[in-house]
Amino acid sequence: MTDRPSENKLVLGLQVLFGAFFALMGLNGFFSWFEVGGGEEPPEAAITFFTGMGATGYLWPLVQATQVVGGLLIASGRWTALGLLVLTPVLVNIFCFHYFVDPNGLAMAAVLAAIHLFLVWSHRLTFKPLLG
Repeated sequence: MTDRPSENKLVLGLQVLFGAFFALMGLNGFFSWFEVGGGEEPPEAAITFFTGMGATGYLWPLVQATQVVGGLLIASGRWTALGLLVLTPVLVNIFCFHYFVDPNGLAMAAVLAAIHLFLVWSHRLTFKPLLG
């Protein structure tokens, strides 16, 4: 790997695709361009979870905006590390949701988590000052 992660073609490609994916999914949360979930009926606990998020009046739009901002930061290549930090709590919740509540999406959540961890590892020198 090069000294600058964005100079590595694999890292750059994953950054753009990963960032674009989250930006698109966040925008889809606002505009409902397409349906997510594979067409299967979600478990009752999942319906309760999303109903509760919507009932707060702020949480669902906040998560979607976080996905858009984090995705754009990652895809930009300039603020990738910041975008990875912004999306970390979102990704932890996506993974935990599918692990504990709706296992139908667990494979996709695991792939997203693996890409995220790979990008964090690729930018580890940027994160080093944060970890002392």
